[in-house]
Amino acid sequence: MSPIISTIALMALAATTAASDVQPIPNPGEVKVFKDWSVGCDNGGDCQAISLVDDASRGFDDWGGPITVTRTAGADDVLKIRALLQVTGIGRYELVVDGKVIVTGPMAEDDYPVEIMGEEAKKAATAIARGRKLEIRAPNGDSLTKISLSGSTAALRYIDQQQKRVRTSTALISKGRRTFRPEKKEVPVVVVDQWAPAKRIPATTEIVDLVENSPCKDERFGVVEDQIFPLGQKDGRYRALILMSCGSGAYNFSSAAYIGEIKGDEKEGASWAFRPATYDLQPAWGGEDRPPLLVNAHWEENRQILSSLAKGRGIGDCGNAESFVWDGEQFRLIEASGMQECRGAYKWITTWRAKYQKAEELAQQIPDTEEAVE
Repeated sequence: MSPIISTIALMALAATTAASDVQPIPNPGEVKVFKDWSVGCDNGGDCQAISLVDDASRGFDDWGGPITVTRTAGADDVLKIRALLQVTGIGRYELVVDGKVIVTGPMAEDDYPVEIMGEEAKKAATAIARGRKLEIRAPNGDSLTKISLSGSTAALRYIDQQQKRVRTSTALISKGRRTFRPEKKEVPVVVVDQWAPAKRIPATTEIVDLVENSPCKDERFGVVEDQIFPLGQKDGRYRALILMSCGSGAYNFSSAAYIGEIKGDEKEGASWAFRPATYDLQPAWGGEDRPPLLVNAHWEENRQILSSLAKGRGIGDCGNAESFVWDGEQFRLIEASGMQECRGAYKWITTWRAKYQKAEELAQQIPDTEEAVE
């Protein structure tokens, strides 16, 4: 009798032996700017348009925070308009375009106290595209934020184009009579082969030797802090993640990631070997003469996710962020976002997203259809 193995189990087996051959290749979307609006879409087709300060040279006198227009690409077709405001003690809001109240509703107690969905979101989006100025007010008339709508029409039209809504009844700008047929864009799944938990890490003396022979040696000024985390064990081999301090500024702290591995006992002469961590898409920072840099790096040990958050300036209204999952051999991008314009957009635009699943979990899944293996 021929052995039977599920297709998914085959994929999981392939992932553990030749992961680079089957894994998705990240290709983050582009963030575009139209006058006072920024817009972009991710690989799943979901799009965001975000308002910017109309004249950064004037400062933020009338600026209480941006508004975002988010639309999903699938059949669920969620359209959502939100305002990122730092206000308390206000029960209701009014969204006003060119002096006319378009939508009013209750304030929520979170980072986005104004959230508009459904038919009211469509009405607000139409007003945003046609108007010149938007203001969110409290019931007593106090202004909570003032938004320029210059460029909003182009930004919303861009969403129509990217989601193939042009000349359909679902379009925000480029309306027509065609039937909208949403594209089927599956968010990719990264298969990871993460080792069994372990606590073994290199000794301090070995980290010192690594630093002394690294390109970061001359970038370490003032107080520096290297971080070491266990990456698990498999077949008597142990691995560790080293986040080596590699330069700092007022609000950005750079790290270079290294992977250490050892097999055997140090008391019997075994020593750790180190190599620079690799990525399926390199982080945005770093030069040709040194490993890629992570900025304000954070390691989530339980899920083995390494994140970088590079601020363009201290208030955090521009920069880029990336999250990578450890697949057993290298780091793979599962989320990316960015904002090039430093003009008050504290919410950045998502340009890439992926899910991840452990290889052993995939191998345990038995699908309805099985294939015989000769």
